[in-house]
Amino acid sequence: MKHNCFSVAALAFASAMMFTSCSTESNNAGKTPVKPAVISFEYQTLNADGYWCGDETGIPFDNWGSTAYSCTYQESGIIFPANFTPAWNSWSGYAISNRTATTYKSLIPDQFNSTVGKAHSGQNYCVVYPFGEAITLPKPATVVGFYFTNEAWVVDAILNGDGMTPGKFETTDWLKCVVTGTHVDGTTATLDLWLAKDGTYVSDWQWADLTVLGKVESLSFYFEGTKKNSWGLTTPTYLCIDDMTIQLD
Repeated sequence: MKHNCFSVAALAFASAMMFTSCSTESNNAGKTPVKPAVISFEYQTLNADGYWCGDETGIPFDNWGSTAYSCTYQESGIIFPANFTPAWNSWSGYAISNRTATTYKSLIPDQFNSTVGKAHSGQNYCVVYPFGEAITLPKPATVVGFYFTNEAWVVDAILNGDGMTPGKFETTDWLKCVVTGTHVDGTTATLDLWLAKDGTYVSDWQWADLTVLGKVESLSFYFEGTKKNSWGLTTPTYLCIDDMTIQLD
């Protein structure tokens, strides 16, 4: 979908890989091909506003004098952490949402809106808002990729400004999410997901091919961009993802 108000163009990434069974002449003859796991985020109970960002059933810990809870969403053995602090009504990590609103008016609940207004498939999608939290795999594996799009507050800041740095995004402004894969030996590989660049921003679900990261035991996310002050980025640092495909062989 294009947005005339900002000359939106889709930011295309590599198409999804196709998986075929091995021939009888291959080294894997006689073995059953391993079907990739697709993480759909469909198995989390959401609140009345259509999201989950942790709750008080998690493991309690001290967060600067307030009780916080370390929670996880798990699917196919992959762990998505969420740290929730009720006293501040705040969270970080990986939330689950099925919200259909696409605009940002207030932090709660609009930070759980995507710019698309629906999951890539099914009902739920994941909202990424990390402060060092990593997705961990049960064993090193190839993450084939996932679909991603912008979160509504991010788009509002792109179009209208973030209130801390002057003005909306110009053609020279950009925002990207850097995905880091950590290998079993501690080395890392990265992939840039461009969220806004050259006067455009991602406005629909795009495929990100993560096979370039190799076999990883965890994935983490951080953001870089042009809108920042002495404290760091002023653009909200969110990303929506769905249908993460992992080759658990």
